[in-house]
Amino acid sequence: MIQGLEHFLTVAGYLALFLLTVAQCCGFPVSSEVVLPFAGVLVASGTLALLPAVLVALAAELVGGLIAYGVAAWVGRAALVGFGQRFKLKESHFEAAERFYARRGTAAVAVGRVLPVVRSYTSFPAGFARMPLAKFIPATLVGALVWDLGLIVAGMELGKHFSVIGKVIKPLEYVIAALVVLGILYVVYRYINRPVSRADDPGA
Repeated sequence: MIQGLEHFLTVAGYLALFLLTVAQCCGFPVSSEVVLPFAGVLVASGTLALLPAVLVALAAELVGGLIAYGVAAWVGRAALVGFGQRFKLKESHFEAAERFYARRGTAAVAVGRVLPVVRSYTSFPAGFARMPLAKFIPATLVGALVWDLGLIVAGMELGKHFSVIGKVIKPLEYVIAALVVLGILYVVYRYINRPVSRADDPGA
């Protein structure tokens, strides 16, 4: 799945970043911990630019958050959880987001946007509670900006050091290959020199 996400981002660029982020904010199993850092890698390589990438991710967070909020406010918790199970939206994740929201209120929308797993479901309890959009939208943007910018910049730093990482990993590849060959030779040696039972001995 990770390779598929990376391929989609490489081919479709900003459109892929937008669609994947919207899907993730609606609770679908798309990992922003993969999507955003890889977008940063593409920024480091010159395929994407930093400011447009951050703005696209931020716009997608808002759109996805508003979709989740609207659906939750429209159909209610029971219907959404029952329907969402068909699309692998886990009830336990809904419950975790609801508990977090109940403890922290409006701040939970902003803080929840920087917490793995919970961030994908933060908009739903806000929708169930019909939080005023004048509070929901700024809270969503603040939390999303911290998360998106942080992961994209982290991906950029990783991308800048890909050549160094490659130089470190390359010798390890030879070591691993040598160990595999030695392991195969050892197995062959043990097989050739295994004790021969009387049933296997043709001269017995």
